[in-house]
Amino acid sequence: MKSFLPALSVALLLTSTAHAGFNGPSDARAVTTNVQEAVQADEMTTCVLVGNIVKHTERNRYLFQDKSGSMIIDIPPHVFGQVDVTPQDTVRLTGEMSGKKHPDKQDTHLRVRYIEKLS
Repeated sequence: MKSFLPALSVALLLTSTAHAGFNGPSDARAVTTNVQEAVQADEMTTCVLVGNIVKHTERNRYLFQDKSGSMIIDIPPHVFGQVDVTPQDTVRLTGEMSGKKHPDKQDTHLRVRYIEKLS
């Protein structure tokens, strides 16, 4: 029995999920949390927005709205995964601003990497 307990302890340690990351100073920009800030943000600025996807506009493009305004977002089909969303559902979107490198195209949008249905 004594040899079984240490082996069990090691097995439990190896299978437990640990969340690790860097804890310290950062030169990274602050995360943008509303549409008004997002449309003014630089290319590749990380955004975490909470609001509603109001309508589908074309291909992977949708109109997103929060309390500060609305903007176009790009959500590839694989990001939706198994999540069904209606305009009445509140969602949290995580992504980066894109399209500002080509000001002549005026294609500023949020490239969504993760979507979470909140209600």
